[in-house]
Amino acid sequence: MAVTRSLLGLAVFTALLIAMPASPASARDDRREQRRGAEAAPSFPDATRQEPRLRSSPRLQRQLSQLVEVYNDGDPAKARELADAILANERANAYEISFAAQVAASAASDQDDLEAAMAYMKRVIETGGLNNEGHYNTMQNLAIAQLNSDQPEAAVLTLLRLINETQTRDPVIHHALGSAHFRAEQFPEAVAAIRKAISLLPEPRAEWLRLLQAAHVETGDLQAALDVGKQVLAKTPNDKQAIFALASNHIDLERYDDAIKLLEDARTRGLFTEARDYRTLYSLYFNAEGRERDVIAVIEEGFAKGVLPRDLQSLSALAQAAYFSDDMERAIATYREAAALDPRGETGLNYAKVLSAEGRDEEARAAARAAIAKGLQRPGEAWMVIARAESQIGTTASTRAALQEAARFPETAEQANRMLRQNR
Repeated sequence: MAVTRSLLGLAVFTALLIAMPASPASARDDRREQRRGAEAAPSFPDATRQEPRLRSSPRLQRQLSQLVEVYNDGDPAKARELADAILANERANAYEISFAAQVAASAASDQDDLEAAMAYMKRVIETGGLNNEGHYNTMQNLAIAQLNSDQPEAAVLTLLRLINETQTRDPVIHHALGSAHFRAEQFPEAVAAIRKAISLLPEPRAEWLRLLQAAHVETGDLQAALDVGKQVLAKTPNDKQAIFALASNHIDLERYDDAIKLLEDARTRGLFTEARDYRTLYSLYFNAEGRERDVIAVIEEGFAKGVLPRDLQSLSALAQAAYFSDDMERAIATYREAAALDPRGETGLNYAKVLSAEGRDEEARAAARAAIAKGLQRPGEAWMVIARAESQIGTTASTRAALQEAARFPETAEQANRMLRQNR
């Protein structure tokens, strides 16, 4: 009567494996860093847009100055009120409208009112009264706001317009487009945009490569994802996320030994700090042929370090690994502990089967009855364990009674009825 071996799911956790796009705020910080020390240089020298030559008129000069002063004093609500008055003024020219809307957008953003901020920025762009620097920076900020507002499709359109009109070679903008495509689940386009962004840098950034790796996974180009993942790991050899992402690529390509090698190296270097790290590795070992002792070593280390909890999942895996490596003492002790945690009785049934195989019939009978009491899905198997135990330590009547119970269930009816006929 064999213990059922159930394959463990490969617990490679998405949160560790899928590199999500960088936040829009980080793109803005990248942009500021890139421009630091070069304020005089135009950001969009190849823009095809004809810059307007408008300036503020004397009649609105005082209102514009007051608007700036109020905003700089940290009163965004009042700034928006003043800006709205200018926007409603029919005599305001395109520059004045665009300028007021730009300040109002900043004020709304300070109030965390992204919907209003985006509406103001769209007004800036539609009116077109600013020079190219202000006009296209507003367009870039609109795309950032759209990403922050979970509007990636809109951000894609805004960034494509920005790139088409300026012919910009700014890698940050192309990376933002890649992020927007990724969030919009436009994965082939994301790959193209991210590759373009990386090509504009003297040296690829690890976080951009992670996004490219994830995009390749989504397109189904698993070999490309693997190749990029190796680049990421070469840049950040101690980055656990990079290690697990590359291991996931190996698993996707059914290169399980390579995945095990990566994770085993991480374990020996002390990089396993979470329960899921240990679960991923022992699951891989469990599903590999003849690696039960490695399963035991990984789980016992996780237990010893207090990183892996002694829960039903890990105890069941340890018990099965011990059983299939003929370590019966460990298997019985671990099955006993795991059975107490299992509310459904399935682990208790395996525990009863191991005890029965070892000739510990009284314990097997008790374990089987306990499993049945928990509402076991296949109680017939437990009754067969009880019947065997009764045949060794009980009476003919108690053995027949157990077999009659087993005969009531489809999983054991044929076997139980055959034994009943043999023992008339």
